[in-house]
Parts: sequence; C-alpha cells; structure tokens
Amino acid sequence: MSKPIEKREAATKAFFNEMASTYDADVQVLGWDPVEVVKLWPFMIFPGESYLDVGCGTGALLSFFSGAQRKLSAMDLSTEMIAQARRREDLKQVDFVQGSAEAIWPFPTDEFDKVTCLAMLEFVEHLDVALDELLRVMKPGGRALFSVEDRIDWLDTDRGGYELRYGEFPLWRRSLEEVKLYLPPGAKIVKSERQRGYEVTELGFTTAYHVIEIEKEYT
Repeated sequence: MSKPIEKREAATKAFFNEMASTYDADVQVLGWDPVEVVKLWPFMIFPGESYLDVGCGTGALLSFFSGAQRKLSAMDLSTEMIAQARRREDLKQVDFVQGSAEAIWPFPTDEFDKVTCLAMLEFVEHLDVALDELLRVMKPGGRALFSVEDRIDWLDTDRGGYELRYGEFPLWRRSLEEVKLYLPPGAKIVKSERQRGYEVTELGFTTAYHVIEIEKEYT
C-alpha cells in the first residue's frame, strides 16, 4: 500500500497542479468550504496575530484573514496552487513556501498565534510527523484548527483507512480515536466536531470530517 514519500507526493502534487485553475469553482460544487468552517470558530479571528495556513490552496482562507495587521504565511505542496494564490491582490505580502507536511516545516519554532490545516491531512500518510510540526510552529497558548477525513462517510458507510482516489493519488482516513493517538504531548484538544464533508460526485458518496481545535499548552 505505502509507496516512497516522493512518489506519493508527486502524484498528489500533479493532481492539484492540474486542478488549480478551477479549484475555487470546484469548492462551491463539492459543498465543503474551509472559509465557512472557520467562521464557526470565532477564536480564530483576532487582529494583529501571526497566522499560518498549511495546505493553503488558492488562498481563500488567507484572503479571509488578510488585513487587521495580521502577519500571513502559507505552505502548500502544489506549486500551481501557490501561483493562483499569489494572483490575489490582497495576498501580495504573504510569505508563501512550497513544502511537504510530512517533512520539517520551513518556519521557526513558537512562531504563530494561529494555524489552520484544513482539507489536506487526508493526503498525509505520516500524520504524527505533520502534527508534531503543527505543534512546534505554534506559540505557547496558540491555537490551531485542522481537519481529518473520517473512515465513516456521512451516510455511515465504512470506507476504510486508505484509498487510491480516482486511481491517481493516495488518501488516508482516520477515526477521531486514531487522531488522538497521533497528537504530540502538549497538544490539548479544545473542541472537536464531526461535519458533513465534500461530495465525491464521480464515486457517489459524501465524506465526513473531524474538525479539531487544539491549543499548545504552556510548559
């Protein structure tokens, strides 16, 4: 099942590079919009904070957070997604980097007040590595909001923990209990919510997400 990380990520990157030009319109059709999710978590919206979006895509969340003297940073595996995000007029000052969530993130330790990582951890095999890095770059007392696709879809069908989506790229699903096992010491779950996800129209089902808020505890 598992392939070397370079091959796995190359397949994922190629898929999202190809869909970058239509991604914003696709999100409206698929029915799960990270911007709308964040609006339900008002703790995320404070002025003057440093904010990182991992899996930034075309920059919709960054645009939502732009202004209010916020320092914005972003990372994505797809170079074409980043290119689309750079075209947004309100994101000219964003620090964009291309990188893998399964490697050392190119940001300092204790750097960010808020971090989002939405609709992308299902493409990460080594969730423990990604969550370790997520916690590392957060300031003590900082908060993060991330999502993980559930093994059970919205209509209660168990779809297993692994899939080769569209026969092109690998995708992993986890239960909430599994996610808790991957959380590093110092990550405190503040709130979790199971939500209806996006429609996989070609395959005829709707996903479900665990949306999880964590806080980095003071040591």
